[in-house]
Amino acid sequence: MQVLIPFKPTSPKSRLREVLSKAERMELAKRMLLDVLDALNEIDCEIKILSTSHFDLEGYEVEVDERELDLAVNSRIKDETAVIMSDLPLLNKNILEDFFDTEGDVVIAPGRRGGTNMIIVRDPRFKVSYYHCSFLKHVEIAKNLNMKVEVFDSFYASVDIDTPDDLIEILIHGKGKRSYSYLYSIGFRLKLEREPKLIRIM
Repeated sequence: MQVLIPFKPTSPKSRLREVLSKAERMELAKRMLLDVLDALNEIDCEIKILSTSHFDLEGYEVEVDERELDLAVNSRIKDETAVIMSDLPLLNKNILEDFFDTEGDVVIAPGRRGGTNMIIVRDPRFKVSYYHCSFLKHVEIAKNLNMKVEVFDSFYASVDIDTPDDLIEILIHGKGKRSYSYLYSIGFRLKLEREPKLIRIM
């Protein structure tokens, strides 16, 4: 299966700027991408990183495409294609195997706020349309094309990292992940109260 991973190497994750510098956000984005790649490397698939600008990552094919996300992805959908976002650090081999084994013309793993974190397209008539609650849009597109659409239900696949509160999920569930190690190394910890809080000790 062809797996596309969109990636923005410069000025990523702007909603984390209140807790991370630009350099830290760039490093965290890279570590999360590597977490996704680590999980994918445990199964048989063809990985292709779609970068919005020049970005070298040893051992991986990186294609630069400056177009908007939908155009970049849709131009590469062929046969059986999966699109997996680069900010899903909690993915693991078992989740991905279950996801790839799910039947359907279109298989969608939704994010917690209505996005599409992972999608499999098995009919090239289907075209992605990200942003603005893309999960619901993708379900509607598939149904309008009379395609069988399946929703893949996974908490770890739903955890995409966009806001400071999302970092809490890495610190709770991500021990052993590159993103967890990086956040810990720059001083992030959990303050265990009634609801866990994110603190920085250095």
